[in-house]
Amino acid sequence: MALTRVRRGELPQDAVIITEDQALRYQWKIITAWDKMSDVWSLRYTPGIISALAAASGAYINNHYRTKLRLGSSGRFSSYLPIVVVPAMFTMLTHKFFIQRPILVNPLSECPVCIQVRAAAFQTALGVVYPSILAPLAAFMFATRHYTYRLPSITESPMEVFQLWRKFTRPIVPVLGSIIALQALLTMYLTGKQETQNFNLMLRMKEIEREIEEQHPPEQILY
Repeated sequence: MALTRVRRGELPQDAVIITEDQALRYQWKIITAWDKMSDVWSLRYTPGIISALAAASGAYINNHYRTKLRLGSSGRFSSYLPIVVVPAMFTMLTHKFFIQRPILVNPLSECPVCIQVRAAAFQTALGVVYPSILAPLAAFMFATRHYTYRLPSITESPMEVFQLWRKFTRPIVPVLGSIIALQALLTMYLTGKQETQNFNLMLRMKEIEREIEEQHPPEQILY
């Protein structure tokens, strides 16, 4: 049956009351069991898609600074874990908890564009801005440790370090701008599809419920 959010004083006598976590699990059960993939693909795959985008941008940024500082294989795993893997994981978890969860358990409670903008902000912050800050710091640290590039002392010549960072960063600024725009627009599109498909799913569940009511007494699941 379709979920319905109501106030305590409006509960019908035959209502089944569940928590938001139970409502979320119920919605996911419907989504995963839905036979027509074209109706629910964004709800299923958007977290994975944006996680892959964050991993790709993190890998690109990390590789750029590692190449400039001639690191080769030095510290590869130690840099990829916080710059590629961690942002990808947090992007997925953040989208599921702060974007997808409200869409599923409390639809139409917020401005759809507000949700899309919030999703884009999380995506660009975790998928592009965070790696752009951490990657040069990690590359400078490993270059100093493994003696792959002669770097000025950060304590004695901070301006020289800053100028070196500008020199390495300037060539990819247009690319980073394009990546931010692409990820923001794609995330907004996918979030909008989630909102639309979830709304259509609700309507379809209501239709199924009306068909069942013709043969059985109605039952609502409330949270």
